Amino acid sequence: MIKPVAELFSSLVAATSLPNLHPALVHFPVALLLTAFGLDLACLVLRRLTWLDRAATTLYVLGALGAGAAYLSGDAAADSMVDLSGAAQAALAEHERFALLTLVAAAVTALLRLLVSWLGRKDKRIVVGAFRFLALAASLATQGLLLVAADHGGALVFEHQLGSVAVQQRALDTEDLEP
Repeated sequence: MIKPVAELFSSLVAATSLPNLHPALVHFPVALLLTAFGLDLACLVLRRLTWLDRAATTLYVLGALGAGAAYLSGDAAADSMVDLSGAAQAALAEHERFALLTLVAAAVTALLRLLVSWLGRKDKRIVVGAFRFLALAASLATQGLLLVAADHGGALVFEHQLGSVAVQQRALDTEDLEP
């Protein structure tokens, strides 16, 4: 990871009782992207409420940024894990793969929604066209990837105990041994 970003995450974590920032950040993209999708569906029915379109776009952009922060914090958290079993390492790699796919999908969806909003910036009613349906399809794919990444993340915590105090203590003990 980029050293200044890692140092920023480390200083923020030091100010909390969390082992890392990932658990604090990961819920924002989930909430923002799901809410944006809901508003996007409402745009199909409530076409006179153009503010719904702008709100959905804003939430998609914030959700993509949040997904980036969650990914970076997860990468930093993964770097601190030591002595993981083979199954835990495989689960962590799978979670990271789906997290990256989710981040890319969220960014693409946000860009598509920015395009949709920009094209309809002067309209008095929400226009339902090809780009809106393309953005909705991208958002639906993003929701699916988000669900799979979240499920894998939950398995890391609840099945492999990666967020446990014992795993964090092993990481700290290993750091103490380094010259």
